[in-house]
Amino acid sequence: MTREERLIQLEKMVNTRDLGGYETQSGTYSKAHKYVRASSPANASQKDLKTLKDYGVKVVIDLRSDFEKDHQENPFQNDSDVIFYEVNLFDSSTASVVPDEVKQYKDLGGVYIYMLEGMKDKFKEIFDIFLKHPYDCILFHCSAGKDRTGMTAALLLDLIGCHEYDIVKDYSESYENNIEMNENLTAMMKDEEAKQYLKSSPRYMMEVLDYLREHYGSAKEYLLEIGLKNDEIEQIIENFTI
Repeated sequence: MTREERLIQLEKMVNTRDLGGYETQSGTYSKAHKYVRASSPANASQKDLKTLKDYGVKVVIDLRSDFEKDHQENPFQNDSDVIFYEVNLFDSSTASVVPDEVKQYKDLGGVYIYMLEGMKDKFKEIFDIFLKHPYDCILFHCSAGKDRTGMTAALLLDLIGCHEYDIVKDYSESYENNIEMNENLTAMMKDEEAKQYLKSSPRYMMEVLDYLREHYGSAKEYLLEIGLKNDEIEQIIENFTI
């Protein structure tokens, strides 16, 4: 699949993409219509919601904080056509574009490393949901579909053995997809230093992948460390590859 084929054309959820069609190092490919990474559906049009359900989405995982969900309700929450989950992957109770706890890290690479180490129980919860739905199309999202969503996508792609340049490329595509939204957010932000957190530089994902290699070896070893069993991991791999 090309970049254009992965991008699901929606009116409001501009950074919504299929994770299918990436070649793995063993010669298999990631399966399309299995995992969809997305931006928030809070402002999605009815046409957007119908398009996603027609695409095959049966399960939705909202990775946003309680603050975000309180201010922008999820239209899938009470949708009888989908199974809905909430996993608070990076909480912030402060009303800011960039949470205060993020600013203590030198860049987003450091934030992602913090997520790997500090949110192990949350990543375990996410992958347990994946296990519950081996054959359903699962959409997971945060607000911009870049950071929390990007880390979840990176773990999935690394788990099945995708090439690092594809994992980095998949992450960095969020910048182009979110250009209009980022311009609006930039205009709202007075803190110049904080504006870097709207970017999705390839360097950030390279940093976290280097950390993953050095401290765990791979996403598989990381998932074993946080409590998944080997046969469960193999099941996720099998259901995500062709």
